[in-house]
Amino acid sequence: MSAPGGSGPIEYQPSAVLRQRQARRAWTAIGLALLTFLSSCGLLFGAGYWYRGHATEKRTVRIEVVQGDRAFVRPAYQRNWNAVPARGGGDMAPLELQEGDAFQTGSGTQVLLTFWDNSRVQVFENTELQMTELRTTRYISQSSAVTMQQLRGTSRVALAPGDYRRARFQVEAGDATVLMKEGDGVTGGVFVVQVLPGEIGGDLGAVSVRALVRRGIGAVRVAGQPGELRLDANEQTLVPPGGPAGTPTEARRDFVANSQFAPFGATGCDLGNQFAPWRPSCTPGQLEGSFGRLLTVSDSIDGQPVTALEIARGASSTDSANTGVRQSLDVSIGDQPSLSLTADIKVEDQTLSGGGQSGTEFPMIVRINYYDAAGGYNTRIWAFYIVPSAAGRLPFNASLVEARLVTANEWVPLRFDLLGLVPQPVRLDSIEIYASGQGYGARITNVAIIGVE
Repeated sequence: MSAPGGSGPIEYQPSAVLRQRQARRAWTAIGLALLTFLSSCGLLFGAGYWYRGHATEKRTVRIEVVQGDRAFVRPAYQRNWNAVPARGGGDMAPLELQEGDAFQTGSGTQVLLTFWDNSRVQVFENTELQMTELRTTRYISQSSAVTMQQLRGTSRVALAPGDYRRARFQVEAGDATVLMKEGDGVTGGVFVVQVLPGEIGGDLGAVSVRALVRRGIGAVRVAGQPGELRLDANEQTLVPPGGPAGTPTEARRDFVANSQFAPFGATGCDLGNQFAPWRPSCTPGQLEGSFGRLLTVSDSIDGQPVTALEIARGASSTDSANTGVRQSLDVSIGDQPSLSLTADIKVEDQTLSGGGQSGTEFPMIVRINYYDAAGGYNTRIWAFYIVPSAAGRLPFNASLVEARLVTANEWVPLRFDLLGLVPQPVRLDSIEIYASGQGYGARITNVAIIGVE
């Protein structure tokens, strides 16, 4: 553009206002760029910090056979089971489990799992587990997470106080998830998970789950049920298939059912399964061909009413016969820290003295049949009588048979620590209660085998 008169182009001079606006725009752009840069740095730093604190890595677990020789491992995504070497099986390196691996134990076999923080899981016989989650944070001791799926059997988890700020250990079984958490001042703990197939509701395909806490604080979550159930130390609950967890009770287990022999008044050795799950176990005399009677009667102990099983045979009998009941137990008790046999017994009549001529004929006999750790089958007998053994014989082996002279028509307690037996039992086969001899009369009630956990 030229000035009037042809004096040349006119130079454009922006106003002061325009110069100020341009300066503000420039500084704004610079500020936004700097803010974007700082935000990006902050995001990158935050992402790095979060990753450092939350990035996880897979861990492994050492497995060791501590009893028996029937432990098997199935690696993840494989179909075949491989035997786990028994303890002392050479110089082989310890076997380690990874995420997705499964293992199982057979009869008489127990294994020990040792985790990276020295937590331990004792796995008892006839149990199957799968390691579904074995994770810790990669860079700092922030968190630890373990999940096992238990299909059958019994496991005991002992958490070691670790270095992690947060730790979760859970066992999924049936509809239940049993877990313990560490953090906020809570460290360590012991809990037990037991899968009981078909024991509730009669559905053999479903399982109920027994969860108990021996030390610490645990929780039980049930699929399809709101919230979670808290278990304090020495508490247990039972989760039926398809139902909520039961009310917490004392952590104990009774291995004997129908301790007072219902139904009331049932009689006879030939009535089949009358005191279910007790079954008659009777042997008639060889001469008279008869055995005694089984009858549930009313009685009292220290003023408290009870029902008792009466086992009796007439005093006029001239040959020997056995009359009694038997209950199959078939249960592993290797996970029990204490196990007591209890009963109340009263002997009313006895025609033979002592244990008779054979030393095996008593008016009341309690017999436990069990397996030891080596697989041996053992028997232990407690016998009660009221006629001294002047003409009769008492058992010659006190380690197998304990004979006890009692006062007639008085209730006496039977209390015995079964874990004190030699050899020590690891599996209970059955319990028998019977009378043997010619004429006898005795009563028994409150029969129990209690594991206090």
